[in-house]
Amino acid sequence: MAQNSARLLALKLSMGILVAAWISFWILKPTKTWKKAWHSAEDLANDTFLRDSGLNVVVFCFPVVGFAILSFIYLHSSEKEKIRSKTSLTTHFRVTFSKPVILKSPIGVISLGELSGAMLFVAFLFWTYYSNVSSDFKKLAPCPPLKLSRQQLKVMHMGVRVGSLSEICLAVLLFPILRGMSLLRVFGIEFEAAVRYHTWIANALVLFCTLHGTIIMSIWGQKKRLLAEITSWPKIGRVNVAGAISLISILIIWISSLPVIRRKYFRTFYITHHLYIVFISFFLLHAGDKHFYLVLSGVLLFALDKILRLIQSRRETCIVSAHVLPCRAVELILPKDPGMKYSPMSTIFLKIPSISRFEWHPFSITSSCYKNEEHLSVLIKSQGQWTSELYSKISSIKDEEFGQLKSLSTVGVDGPYGPEHLLHQRYYNLVLIAGGSGITPFMSILNETSSKDSTTNWHPTNIVLIYCVKQVQDISMLTPILPILCQPTAEITNFRLKIFVTQEQGSTMTAFEVLNKPPQVIKMLPSTTKRSVGITQEGLIWRAIIVALAFVIFLISMVLLSDIFVHQVHGKPSRKSNPSWINDLLLFAAFVIAMSCSAVASITFAQRKLRNDRRAMEIPKKVIEEPMGTTDKKSGFLFEPEIYLGKRPNLSDVLSDLTNKIRDESIGVFVCGPDSMKVSVASFCKNHTKISCKNGLSRSVHFHSVNFSL
Repeated sequence: MAQNSARLLALKLSMGILVAAWISFWILKPTKTWKKAWHSAEDLANDTFLRDSGLNVVVFCFPVVGFAILSFIYLHSSEKEKIRSKTSLTTHFRVTFSKPVILKSPIGVISLGELSGAMLFVAFLFWTYYSNVSSDFKKLAPCPPLKLSRQQLKVMHMGVRVGSLSEICLAVLLFPILRGMSLLRVFGIEFEAAVRYHTWIANALVLFCTLHGTIIMSIWGQKKRLLAEITSWPKIGRVNVAGAISLISILIIWISSLPVIRRKYFRTFYITHHLYIVFISFFLLHAGDKHFYLVLSGVLLFALDKILRLIQSRRETCIVSAHVLPCRAVELILPKDPGMKYSPMSTIFLKIPSISRFEWHPFSITSSCYKNEEHLSVLIKSQGQWTSELYSKISSIKDEEFGQLKSLSTVGVDGPYGPEHLLHQRYYNLVLIAGGSGITPFMSILNETSSKDSTTNWHPTNIVLIYCVKQVQDISMLTPILPILCQPTAEITNFRLKIFVTQEQGSTMTAFEVLNKPPQVIKMLPSTTKRSVGITQEGLIWRAIIVALAFVIFLISMVLLSDIFVHQVHGKPSRKSNPSWINDLLLFAAFVIAMSCSAVASITFAQRKLRNDRRAMEIPKKVIEEPMGTTDKKSGFLFEPEIYLGKRPNLSDVLSDLTNKIRDESIGVFVCGPDSMKVSVASFCKNHTKISCKNGLSRSVHFHSVNFSL
């Protein structure tokens, strides 16, 4: 145990050094000292086997790739540790930085950590822009072809340096969406929150790209050389036509990503998003290989992430059964390997070829891997085009149509992906506030809490679940957790469920009837179907090996190709004697070689493992015959729900009542639902950081926003 703890500490220290080094490189890069030292370093590197291309790869790419490799090893070792310290320094910082500071903004509730990160990033952008522009202004040189005035030269340099800001955004743009890599899990970032950060950075990228193109083209327009400059393809220097194509592609992606288009026309959003290949490729041609090295680490990890997830998702599994609920929702039961573990609030991506052969949609897992070893479940509400089609197909199935279920029951699975740090385990007193589909991540917490086989020593003393819906029939979303309400467990001793129906009034008997109504159970497959093997701990080490292999092959390929094809002058590579696109093409070729070798190695390993894995046995008969979410309700509810019609919850009363029953000093308030609900709860927690009890003591209240995938 002590040896493993020391190993984890060493890994943390090493990862911290790599991150600090990478950030330091970016901060120092605009300075005069760095530029002078960098030219000297490139001259020295050209006398070695690395050359200047290898130096760029090592300096700007290795820290990020090395961090990804070490983080895989760290996660593998920490899974063996199985210890979660409730008072650890890391958890304390995470709780502190999760406090809401800005409640009403166009982008929702912003926490202290998000605000601090955004301010540091903006400050870095200002620093980079100021340093570059001030340096350029000191050494303005005339531009003979355009014959620009001094003022026009300054504007031109300012436009060029705006483009350098887009490089910074592109360098970090892909990190938040590397769900198959280890970056998100190490930092404890949920998938939906990561997508939010990706959106912020993407908006900044589009802004800087548009400003860059507009400023440069306005100068060309003033000199009546707009068409000539845009269509030019010089032997050495910027390829402007590539820049124009790159700008057009990113604008198309941005327009299709607007909420009004994404929600109504998701397939259009999904298809146009693949124009990122065009954008990145022509960015390389426009900016050149030396600028592309700055963003290479994100592109390399993103390509590997795509390859590994594609190989994993090709192993299709099946839907064992489906539960159709009155609120136009369906619970899907999927088989899984007993050895596959995942944390509460994890996300899984599903593809159903009979609905769409290419679309993947994320969903929150509602089950616990310790309570349900043979299967997992997701709860999907009919809200969009894809989910509506899924609900319509399943709800229209009849028992006599069993022979037609094969195509619908086949699904592709990617995941699960979940956070490494679970903040809810820091509290013994939880208040879970959910609205509509936001109940799904809390179901996994409740199922994990009620499990007797959970490896954690955390068992909350008090749990209050507040569930808000618009209509009475939406209460049926709680059907999957009815066993927790009806069957006594030693793990949950004090559980209270408060249901608020905000837009309907009437008798609570009707609400109880909806809650007690059993779902329509549809058995999708016979018991002879095989299940696919899920992700195991060995997959983390293998992914670390694949990332290391890809980086080494890319570096070797880049060095060898440059040495072979770049014209030599006095034994050193001479860029001036070769077209710029030659270096771009060599970089692209090295990238393709590295990705191809990694794909072959991954496919070989996956096929070998699938052949040798004897755990791919038949689905147990009990998984099909005993559907999840069903229980004997004759004895009534052990924890009687409180149902309120035409009312909204009074959080002050709930917390005051809870504080009079607890001994622990802190209460964790977790909210998952619409932005308006998050703003309301965050505002209350910000104004009531302390709740007084009858004995005169006070309890601290901590707010946490939870994102759900549906």
